[in-house]
Amino acid sequence: MEKNDYSFSQFLKNIPSFVILNILWVVCSIPVFTIGASTCAAYYVTLKLLCDDEVTLNNTAKLFFKAFKDNFKQGTIMWLITLPCIVGCFFMWRAILQNGDVNIILKIGAAILTLIAIIINLYTYPLLARYDNTIKKSIMNSIVISMLYIARTIIVAVVVAVEMAVAFTAVRWNIWLIIPVAIIIPELVVFTISMFSKRVLLDSEKNGGSIIPPAVQIQQEIDEKETEEK
Repeated sequence: MEKNDYSFSQFLKNIPSFVILNILWVVCSIPVFTIGASTCAAYYVTLKLLCDDEVTLNNTAKLFFKAFKDNFKQGTIMWLITLPCIVGCFFMWRAILQNGDVNIILKIGAAILTLIAIIINLYTYPLLARYDNTIKKSIMNSIVISMLYIARTIIVAVVVAVEMAVAFTAVRWNIWLIIPVAIIIPELVVFTISMFSKRVLLDSEKNGGSIIPPAVQIQQEIDEKETEEK
């Protein structure tokens, strides 16, 4: 079986590891400012699980904390970028939903800003987790991947939105469901995005690109231009 194949039997076998990852993500995210590092660590281990890279129940926690430490600085900085995006989109859409008379231009603007936030953040965390790269280049690669694989990006965004909507609805229906939701949803979101992005990453690695050749080529052109300007 090739690395980019992932069977249902493998998923069932890895469920204990996914549960451990989710608990570690929740615990390590409690200080809030560490959410970025925790997210990078969760992606690092999840991508390894999906790629069948010798991850076992015994070394799941060890790999998580290694990735947490290695990605702490970049993950924290990226979280400082992600947080305003989340807060901004939340308040914009809440205002729109609470006021039905909002101008259509404002609705379009909110949709565009939300799309930009998704494009910037969707693939950046898995890229930071899997590759040794700068935040700037990881964000640019995330943008390029989102544009080149726009259909895949839309699908994963919709799936994640449905997962989050189900989680919020469940908690609003019964506050005690917040515990199982907290144990399941974070890693479920990470797993969903990882499943959609891993084929792109693996295909790129087979072709010799650090992410995907177009993204590398674009970044090289930008680096050359910056060097010339200096």
